[in-house]
Amino acid sequence: MELTLNQLRQDFEQRSNKSMSMPLAGTVFWSVVLVLSLLLPFKTVLLVMLFGSGAIFPLALLFAKWRGEDLFMKANALGKLMGVGVIMANSLWALHIPLLFAKPELVPFSLALALAIHWPLYGWIIQHKLGLQHLLMRALGLFAAFLWLPLNSITSAALVTVICYLITLVQMQRRVVDAGDTV
Repeated sequence: MELTLNQLRQDFEQRSNKSMSMPLAGTVFWSVVLVLSLLLPFKTVLLVMLFGSGAIFPLALLFAKWRGEDLFMKANALGKLMGVGVIMANSLWALHIPLLFAKPELVPFSLALALAIHWPLYGWIIQHKLGLQHLLMRALGLFAAFLWLPLNSITSAALVTVICYLITLVQMQRRVVDAGDTV
């Protein structure tokens, strides 16, 4: 039997346990990048940031296990939609790599923004404004940091990203979930 959109959303909510594992992993990653950007040379941290971003998903898997989240949700079409969102974000490596060679100081901004591109999908699924808020906060914060923060671009991008994650994680934790009837 095909589930209705509302039933899919209820199932998503039940399986995801507020979906905090990925943003927790992102917060840890960008916090490490932020600290390293204050201690190590730009080029070193840039490489750590680029290659280390691949650690976000495995770290999220650990958090998901600890939190009881079904991160893959293979049986739920909305979970699959989130997977498409992750693919969208990763398709932007086609931009990050040329930037690395042409304007490496812009890569932290492009990566920080790209890794937020799927947030409106999540917000639509859970019917909450926090997804769009997170993306807009991050986009505007990164733009403002580019213009006005007198730090290197990795420090600026990481600082903005961590702040956005912390605000969003508080919203996610406080959000009342109406999972409805079990599917």
